[in-house]
Amino acid sequence: MNRISYQTLLLIALSVILVVPGVVFPDEATEVWAKVYKHAPSLQQKYAVMLNIVELDNRDVISLLIEALDDLNNQSIELDKKEIVIQNDLKSLIVNELGDLKASEAGPYIYRTVKEAEDPFLKGEAISALGKTGAKVYTRNIALILKNLTLYRGDDLRGEEAIAFGCIVALERLKEPEGYAPVFYALNDGFSRRIKKIAKRALLNIMEDPSEILKDILINESKLNIKLNALKAEDNSNAPAEKKINIAYAALEQGLNVKPPDIKGRTYLRELRMLALEMFSGNKADDSEVVPSIEKVLYMDSNFGEKMNAIEALRVMSNDAAAKAMNRFFAHQNSRQGSGVTASNNRLVIATIRAIGNANSNVGTHELLMAKYSGYPASVVREADKAIKALE
Repeated sequence: MNRISYQTLLLIALSVILVVPGVVFPDEATEVWAKVYKHAPSLQQKYAVMLNIVELDNRDVISLLIEALDDLNNQSIELDKKEIVIQNDLKSLIVNELGDLKASEAGPYIYRTVKEAEDPFLKGEAISALGKTGAKVYTRNIALILKNLTLYRGDDLRGEEAIAFGCIVALERLKEPEGYAPVFYALNDGFSRRIKKIAKRALLNIMEDPSEILKDILINESKLNIKLNALKAEDNSNAPAEKKINIAYAALEQGLNVKPPDIKGRTYLRELRMLALEMFSGNKADDSEVVPSIEKVLYMDSNFGEKMNAIEALRVMSNDAAAKAMNRFFAHQNSRQGSGVTASNNRLVIATIRAIGNANSNVGTHELLMAKYSGYPASVVREADKAIKALE
């Protein structure tokens, strides 16, 4: 069709659809715009027409959008740089609308766009559109794209961020376990704060209970900061309390047994132990199996806060193993005090006494009585008296 014919058709469309709104039904408007689009002689005009088509926000246009995208993907003529930009913009417009319309039947056509797109921004938008259409069959492909992007970064940082953003958004919508680990590692890679923010949100939405995946990362990942971040992800997840306790136990074992390579490594392991102990307390762990590991922390050359966390973890438990562990530690403190090795900070002693008083077990009565005659300051003796009365 020549230029005059196209302009005539366009004027008819505009007069029918825009000048006299409501004259035609959506499917009739779609048919008119389809004719106008197909006869548009240039990419620029097709883009202008497509803007009007997507404004219809009508599922009746899905077949037209798919056909238009397929034609663009099959286009073999040589384009100059300006035309390539317009074509990419047109493809972006189409894939975004297919995504918004949740056109599941468009999956293969959108995925072809993903594979063939040289423009990273188009690729990222097409990947995001796959997520919106619910194309779960492409979860593995999207996860692989994100995994490779995380492992091997190039020089086009903005473009790579656009692709990563599209992958994370898509995997968040698809909610398949296969997408969890790639998003987790993307969160821990050198992406921007924006990417890390959406990755953190996506982890909560992809899986309610990612415990098995995170436990595998926690145990098998060699990087200590990744182990720590796996535990943080578990703590932030919606996993049930018993699962969080299980992962915290695995983390504490790692924190006790892994040999740190340097000062930074020691810091990561200390933070790992600290968080694991906080998770025991926060989730009200009451499993005697974890007590020996918690007790080891009390005798380590660790900082004050770590020991306080260990005492608190034992305090929330109601089993005899926890009560006996606290009593042994208090006996150790009494012994040191009696031999003249006075505590530089009696808050740990007082915390231990209060925990024993809260344990509802008489195993600590003897050591509480000993504390009254071990040379502690009056504040400690008063706490011992209170604990004795609580146990009577």
